[in-house]
Amino acid sequence: MPEYVWRDALAADSGQCRLCGATAHQRHFWMEVYARSGQQLRRCGHCAGVYLAPGFTDAGLVDFYTTRYRQLFPSEVPWRNLARFFAWRGDQAVARSRLALIAPQLPDGATLFELGSGFGAFLGQASSTRPDLRLLASEPDRSHRQTLLDGAQVRFLEGLSALEPESLDALVAFHVLEHVVDPLGTLDLAARALRPGGQLWIEVPDLLGDWQTRLFVHPAHLSYFCMDSLRSLAIAAGFDVLSCGHHPLATMGGNLWLHARRPTERQQVAIPAAAPERIQLIDRWIERVGWGIKDRLKAGLKQWAIAALGPGLVGEWQRWRQYQARRNAERNR
Repeated sequence: MPEYVWRDALAADSGQCRLCGATAHQRHFWMEVYARSGQQLRRCGHCAGVYLAPGFTDAGLVDFYTTRYRQLFPSEVPWRNLARFFAWRGDQAVARSRLALIAPQLPDGATLFELGSGFGAFLGQASSTRPDLRLLASEPDRSHRQTLLDGAQVRFLEGLSALEPESLDALVAFHVLEHVVDPLGTLDLAARALRPGGQLWIEVPDLLGDWQTRLFVHPAHLSYFCMDSLRSLAIAAGFDVLSCGHHPLATMGGNLWLHARRPTERQQVAIPAAAPERIQLIDRWIERVGWGIKDRLKAGLKQWAIAALGPGLVGEWQRWRQYQARRNAERNR
């Protein structure tokens, strides 16, 4: 495969915050090192949003996920034994846990849409647990999106823009919002698609979680949310936020969970200015993560292993380690 050229995938740098669109007082921290894409990690001086800049062009985003994504993240690459791949990743167990939080709040016969359904584990579990639900989804990875549907009848659409206005009772997006070029625009489309009273659930990584390396930042994640920024974004899109905070599932530590409702009269508002102490907290949290010789050696070793052994074998080792860590955590609870 020819060498991936990042400059062909990235858009022009507008200097705007990815969350609120402000241009003033955008602080640059450091260059992205996971893939050495040429992107910068920045913090907005208005809303305190944290993001990578520049983002992708439309064509570049498609090309990144079809060409580069699975090379960069080998834990996403199925290798030899598909049953073991999913058992070690725990997709279905996670889907059952998420569904247990959501299903009791869905009315009979609800229409539910999943944005970025991945391998389909949540939809498969939803169909078997709540056969009354009408399921819709979008997932650009056509070759894998039906793998864990387990016979669920799902209507796949190209995206949120293909939904009829006020046609949904529920919308879920697990680890999707951090991938999109325009988070506020995405939530605006979600609000338009939900009926008054319709509910939204979002799960994203927590910027203020206990990450210890700059490898936490990479081109697939264009935005980085804390509780305040995630809540402000949902309110700006016209949602009533019912809850927003640390994930309610102990097994999903390091993630945020937002539950919101579309009101009868939706009012979109500007994202407010962040308090100075919030900006200082975020700055200190990012500044604490260095990039010393050990970090560089670890990153170089991983790149060497992928090149020498292939992403499949490296991904298998990563999945095994994650599986063992989960088992140990369960034993110690």
